[in-house]
Amino acid sequence: MSQNDRIQIDETAKYIFSASKPAIIDLITGIFHVPLDRENVEVSLVSGEFISGTSPFSKYLADIVLEIRRASDTELLVHIEIQTGHDSMMDIRMVRYGYLIGESRSAVTPDRIRVITIPHQVVLYLEEDKRITDELTVRIVLPDGKELDYRVLVLKFYELTVEKLKDMNLYLLFPLILMKYRKKLTALSRQKRLNQETFDTLVQEILDEIGRITALSEKYLENGVIDERTKDIILSATIEIYNQLHEKYINDNKVKGKVEKMIESVMQKRYNVGLEEGKTEGIVEGKIEGKKEAMVEIAKNLIMLGMEDSFIVQATGLTLEEIRQITKIQ
Repeated sequence: MSQNDRIQIDETAKYIFSASKPAIIDLITGIFHVPLDRENVEVSLVSGEFISGTSPFSKYLADIVLEIRRASDTELLVHIEIQTGHDSMMDIRMVRYGYLIGESRSAVTPDRIRVITIPHQVVLYLEEDKRITDELTVRIVLPDGKELDYRVLVLKFYELTVEKLKDMNLYLLFPLILMKYRKKLTALSRQKRLNQETFDTLVQEILDEIGRITALSEKYLENGVIDERTKDIILSATIEIYNQLHEKYINDNKVKGKVEKMIESVMQKRYNVGLEEGKTEGIVEGKIEGKKEAMVEIAKNLIMLGMEDSFIVQATGLTLEEIRQITKIQ
């Protein structure tokens, strides 16, 4: 995978985490099985950039770091790393990230003991590789011979479907399902003679998954599970990942048209409902203003994640000048 492809995937994946609080809470609960009340917790993105305190200085950048505060004022830290394929040093990287995240929020007790709390961690692997294990484990042997196993959860996306994610309450991650097809499409494209039947079957699978994503997103919205902002983020990320696959492998405008029609029909439906409910110009203007406020909040989160201005413009519809103004205020 080229560096540009990797950046596009990382940016799209991070964009997903600018969704509304309830969806983030459902995600954390679904992955880590930590009981959290949607209404009585606060969630905020934390900068994942860390500079080592020893010379020569090194910069480490964790993908997603979230702080969750309960009503009891107890704090929970979550670190989510999104990995395209196998990395033999991923276990060491997760230990390093976990330590740096904990160190940045360490505290000294009255009896002068420094406490470093390691966050809940998970690695989301998007593409299949036989070397990927069900769990990352690093055994730390202390000078007195005691052993400590540092364990990190692993979620293999290439083994999942939209339906399985639904059952796990991980609907926010629906768009990432499409990434499991990249490796299969790459293998087909490298064949001297394209197996058209296999290719068409694979493309149809992708279309079917997108159809499920759009249908479930609309259902979740109607049932009040997600708000319109989260629905738009799920669908926007879905079409962005599809476009990446389309431009590199599929190159069929008829197929692309089908995808755009599926997603746009859901978005247009909600827009039309909003206009009908608005009745008067003032209410419609209020809805438009509310939409922009939501996009400003998304932009703030994407800036916190270190996203490029050009991507934020594309993701939110705000102007470059508006993005730069928000950056100054942050």
